[in-house]
Amino acid sequence: MGERNYSEYAWPVVGSVEFEPFRAPVGRTFVDVFENRRTVRQLTVAPKELVVGTLLYATMARAWKMQDTLGRSRRPAMSAGALHPISILVFDDTGTYRLNTESCSLDELGFPGDARSAWLAKCSSVLPGACGTLLVLVADLARPMSAYMHCETLVWRDAGAVLQTIGLTAELFGLGFCPLGILGNEVVSALPTPEYLLPVGTAAIGWPNQS
Repeated sequence: MGERNYSEYAWPVVGSVEFEPFRAPVGRTFVDVFENRRTVRQLTVAPKELVVGTLLYATMARAWKMQDTLGRSRRPAMSAGALHPISILVFDDTGTYRLNTESCSLDELGFPGDARSAWLAKCSSVLPGACGTLLVLVADLARPMSAYMHCETLVWRDAGAVLQTIGLTAELFGLGFCPLGILGNEVVSALPTPEYLLPVGTAAIGWPNQS
C-alpha cells in the first residue's frame, strides 16, 4: 500500500436538496433487527424523506481522519482502508440522484432519459414486484487505486458490506430491501467519462407489500 495522487469523479450534478439526518427509532434492539431482517421482494413506494433518511443513516460518516489526503472516515459499513469509495445512485419516480453523504443531500444528476427508461425497464423485468426506489452502487476507483496496487477485490468486498448494512438499516426503519442480481453497467455507461467508475450492485427499497 502506497498513497498516490488521485482525482475523484465529477458527478454531473444539476441540483441538490438537503435532508435532515435520522436518529435511530427507539424500542428496537440490535438482536431484534438482526433476527428479523429478511429480503423483501414485493415493495411499494415509500416517502422520499424516509428512504433518503434511511440511506444516510446507513452510510454517513461518523468521524473523519484529520489531515488525511485520502479522506478516510468511520462509517457503519466496513471498508478497506476506511476509504468508502462507493456512491449510491437513487432512481425514483421524480428523477435520478446521487446520495451525497458529505453534505447530507440528494444531488440530482443530468442523466439521459432514454438510458433511465431502459434501466428501469430492465430492473422491472428482473424483479417485477419491486415497485419501490431503485439503488445502484457505483464505486469510484480513483481513491482505492491511489492506495492499493490491486483494489478491485477490496471494492467488491466493500460493496457487500454496504448492501448488508443498508439491509439491516432498512429493517430498523420498517422498510423492505432486496438486492437484484444485476450490477448496473448500463447506468455507468450512460454517465460522462466513466473510466474509473465500477458498478458493484443494484437493489430496491420501499414499503413491504403485505398484500
